[in-house]
Amino acid sequence: MRFRPANKLLLVVLGLCLALGSLGGCAADQLPSWLKWAAVRKSSSPSTAAPRGAPQAPPPPHVAGTVAEYCRLSGGSDLLVQGYGLVVGLGKNGCSEVPANARDYMLKVLASRGEIGSYKMGLTGASPAQVLRDLDTAVVLVAGRIPPGSPKGARFDMFVSALPQTSTRSLEGGILLPTDLHLALGGLATPGGSSRILGEARGSLFLNPFIDSAMPEEAVKLRSARVPGGGTVLHPRGVSLQLIDRDYARADAIQKRINGRFGKAGQRRLANAINQGSEIAIEIPPDQRDDYVHFLRLLTHLPVRSGPGEWEQQARKIAGAMEMPGVQHEELALVWEAMGPQILPTIQPLYLSSNAHTAYWSAVAGLRLGDDTAGDVIIRFANTVNSPLQRTAIKELGRHPRLVKATPSLRKLLDDPNELVRVSAYEALVERGDDKSVTRILVGRDPLGADAHSETQFVLDLVSSHDRPVIYATQSGVPRIALFGKDMQMARPLFFCAPEDTVTVNANNASDKVTVFRKIPRSGANSKAFRIDPYVRSLVQTLGNLPYEDAEGEIHGLGVNYSQILGVLQRLCKRGDVPARFVLQPLPGVQDLYQDVMTTGRPDMPSGT
Repeated sequence: MRFRPANKLLLVVLGLCLALGSLGGCAADQLPSWLKWAAVRKSSSPSTAAPRGAPQAPPPPHVAGTVAEYCRLSGGSDLLVQGYGLVVGLGKNGCSEVPANARDYMLKVLASRGEIGSYKMGLTGASPAQVLRDLDTAVVLVAGRIPPGSPKGARFDMFVSALPQTSTRSLEGGILLPTDLHLALGGLATPGGSSRILGEARGSLFLNPFIDSAMPEEAVKLRSARVPGGGTVLHPRGVSLQLIDRDYARADAIQKRINGRFGKAGQRRLANAINQGSEIAIEIPPDQRDDYVHFLRLLTHLPVRSGPGEWEQQARKIAGAMEMPGVQHEELALVWEAMGPQILPTIQPLYLSSNAHTAYWSAVAGLRLGDDTAGDVIIRFANTVNSPLQRTAIKELGRHPRLVKATPSLRKLLDDPNELVRVSAYEALVERGDDKSVTRILVGRDPLGADAHSETQFVLDLVSSHDRPVIYATQSGVPRIALFGKDMQMARPLFFCAPEDTVTVNANNASDKVTVFRKIPRSGANSKAFRIDPYVRSLVQTLGNLPYEDAEGEIHGLGVNYSQILGVLQRLCKRGDVPARFVLQPLPGVQDLYQDVMTTGRPDMPSGT
């Protein structure tokens, strides 16, 4: 049964689509350069194409002779998925209004899952109808984008919105119960969908901590939220190469080049020509699934011809292009990387180029191909103050944990005057698995799991830094809080109440302890009060750990969700109760639901990009 939503619901769907990107794929100016060229060539109509026999514009140097000259990726755009879900843990901020057909669908879903309840909800044993009527809950629209090539089990961010014409006041503190995700068709919200289930969404909701609920124009934003990394791919998304001009011989040559360069003995072939030479099916190799986007980029940059001396000649052409003005150095470096380590002798002299971009991207290609001497160049750029390549270089060092000599430089950058550089160094050290500079604590457990203590709610990283204290938090991917300064303390005396008294923190001069408690969402009663050490890490752990009773009958944790904890930390920093800068991870290239609540330019955000 298809549910045709009211106009306002359609607007919500469209709004989510805008938040997730374009409904119909990427615009031409958003495509990578090599895709732009192929798309223009493919889409030229007889009326606009050059006359037969007229000279064709040559492809750019990073496209000429590569797979990208002859093929375009199919399945190369994000797949928009959506579904109806149930949020619990809203106290009295939810609603009982649900469109009729959506209600029927949710009743069936809840009935199929048996007992409904959570540590916050207090609805254990309630019937599905009772659950939907309770103000602790709200039916929501859930949407996300599955990237091309995503393997089974890949995680992606989700967007959640309260349904229109409902009285849901706020999604703050909510938890999204497991939600089936179907293909979004034409912006129509269809309970259950007509397609197979492509993914599942679940987890704690994230609301921007900068929202001021006291202002009516801001309060409406409390009806929208994100679930960082809350989506899971259930079926791998296939990727193929579509030949721009059907040619079986060329398709055969391309599949052989791909399998010869990226295939491994004893494994299935990665590329297989199908459909009479018009298409090449691609399988992501198991060792590339954590970075499949990079693998697909390499694949499209692979030179097709590989006879005696062919690749060496191509490598020299790329070297010459590297020194030309206006070229795309990163794209050229990917051609080198796709070729393999045999072309290193051609790359290495360019490490000393007077052109900074030439030297840097040549070194990137060299390091990725196994030349550790190129690491010295990357380290130099990582330590070059005010260089436009500094943060890019820091990120690159995070990709190479074998490059041991990079670790001291990255650790030193944890105290850089530029907070964005400090954050980049921290991210790189996390990627490298440096447990001496970053101490990792897993906070809380997912209350929706079969085992209430089986999954982490978020990660708390204690960063060895001796410069100005900084609190950094992510809003995409794995929820993560990083404290730059392991012994960061709260000022005392201290009295703090979060909006609507959700969390209270109190201390006086005479005490070396801090008292913290929360308001229980459903009942409105206060929780047990915890007396903790005055360290910020102790506050975060006490707030984030889920309430559970130990063998002695002692209750541990307050079960405050990640988003609410960030709101507490941001306000404590703004008040000066925690002498630190609060930095929220930006979302580059994403038109998210909080686009008008900009994090950059705020007093509590660092300058720069």
